[in-house]
Amino acid sequence: MNLFIKTTYVLAMIFLSLSQIAHAENNEQVKAAIDQTVAKLEEAAAAVDKGADANVLADLVMEAKQLQKSIATSDAKVSIKKTQGSNKLGKARTSFNEGDMKQGGELVKEALADYKEVKEKYNATH
Repeated sequence: MNLFIKTTYVLAMIFLSLSQIAHAENNEQVKAAIDQTVAKLEEAAAAVDKGADANVLADLVMEAKQLQKSIATSDAKVSIKKTQGSNKLGKARTSFNEGDMKQGGELVKEALADYKEVKEKYNATH
C-alpha cells in the first residue's frame, strides 16, 4: 500500500510539472501571436499613411486577422478587447474593398490601438 501511495504521488508530480511546461509554452505562443499581430497592424497603418492601394491594405488587414486567431486567453478583459479589434479589422477590410480609404484607415489605427491594449493586458497577467 505504501508503494502505491508513493507511486501515485510521483505520477501526480510529473503530471503537474508537464502541465506547467505546456502552459508556459502556450503563453509564449500567445505572446508571439500578439506581437506578430501588432507588427502587421503597424505595417498596415504605415501603408495607410503612405497612401497604399486598397487591395494591398485589404491584404495586410487579412494577414493581421489571421495572425490574431492564435491569441487565446481565459482573461475576459483581454478576450473582449481582442474581439473588438477583430471586428474592426473585418470592417476595415470591407471599407477598403468598397474603396473607402478614410474609414478603412481609421479602423486599422483603432484596431492597432486595441491590439496594443491586448498586449499590455496580457503581459501584465502572464
